[in-house]
Amino acid sequence: MSLSVNASAHRGQHICLPFETDDEKQAAVVSFLHEGLSHGSRCLFIGTPEEFEELGRQLEIEGICAVRAQARDALRFLTPEQAYLHDGVFDPNRVLARFAALLEEALADGFTGLSGTGELMHVPAPDEWRKIVWYEAQFNDHFARLPFSGLCRYPRSVVPPDRVRDVLRTHPVAIVRGEACENPFYERTALALSDDSQARLDWQLRQLRVGNRTQRHLEGKTVSAVTAAVELATELAELRAKFRRPTSD
Repeated sequence: MSLSVNASAHRGQHICLPFETDDEKQAAVVSFLHEGLSHGSRCLFIGTPEEFEELGRQLEIEGICAVRAQARDALRFLTPEQAYLHDGVFDPNRVLARFAALLEEALADGFTGLSGTGELMHVPAPDEWRKIVWYEAQFNDHFARLPFSGLCRYPRSVVPPDRVRDVLRTHPVAIVRGEACENPFYERTALALSDDSQARLDWQLRQLRVGNRTQRHLEGKTVSAVTAAVELATELAELRAKFRRPTSD
């Protein structure tokens, strides 16, 4: 399965994966890292050693030697504590700085960018959750124009529905049951971190209008394409008929 979530080496992607099953998660992670490695990125997997070992086996099935990728430092492993904590505490600014340094290092080492994936492993307290939402929203401003793609894994068994909505508000792309989707519920950073209900409502209404105009535009293009095809078929039929006519001496 190819999700095509890492299409540009010059523009970052911030993707959320609110997954329901381990198979769903594994398929998305393998596809994401396979694509990153294929495009010359350094790939970073954040999780447990057991998950990383299984990831290596799955990459082998997809035609990528995980051992060789690790040997040339194209594939790295970090625990959640190493990636997200400083002295045992989650500090969003430090984490953003850490990933910025990892990206800079990857580019200096000759890779086209950095692709990283991490997972929320527990139910956070409300204060910690607010930090996570802030971090996810700021990620977009920090890396939107840089070659850093992030796949954020959120197990539905851990994350309650209201927090899944926060996840959707802070990620431009979502993978839902194997499909990579442009996320219509994504909000720009200032709005995602705002409690202004009027501003959010205005934005939602605008999204409805934009979506409607996009749909009409696509329908218009489809009609134009069909019309052009009909006209071309008519012209070809007329030409065939012309060449079939017997000529008089």
